[in-house]
Amino acid sequence: MKLVTLDPTTAPPGESTAFSMAPRPASLAGQTLGIVANGLGRSELMFDALAEQLTKWDDLAGSVKVVKPSVAVPPWPDQWEAVTNGATVAVTGFGGCGSCSTRSMRDALDLEAAGIPAVCIVHEVLVPAVQALCRLLGADGYPFVTVGYPLNPTAMWDEDEASALAAQVLDGVRERLTR
Repeated sequence: MKLVTLDPTTAPPGESTAFSMAPRPASLAGQTLGIVANGLGRSELMFDALAEQLTKWDDLAGSVKVVKPSVAVPPWPDQWEAVTNGATVAVTGFGGCGSCSTRSMRDALDLEAAGIPAVCIVHEVLVPAVQALCRLLGADGYPFVTVGYPLNPTAMWDEDEASALAAQVLDGVRERLTR
């Protein structure tokens, strides 16, 4: 009996597994921010505050936001189409568990593959899981933005905490979305 196994971490023979990031704009001025929120807790408040702050300080042209149907799944096809057709840069996240954090990272990497510069926001307790996913997908060293305590990793924030978190990650998001 012959046993055939597949390695999901490599491409078929002859295909490249090299990951490359989408080209970054020089600034966020005039860009449209895609937001892929996973719906964890009240994380949508933070993404709204982040879009508001980037519009104010970086002159974004606008934003396109989708909230996924569940934390550990990709966006619905119509959501993916809305983001990939409307966004020129994107942000994903937030995660307080392994499946939601790694899925958010996968969303960012999928956006990169679609030619849209992206960044994922990850709680510090999930950095090892996100780094492992990046290694598996050939994107070892992919830059992301981390947040730590005292911010609740399950995104149960009030509006003031969400706004403060958006201000905290603002520079990191800007830095990772531009060249």
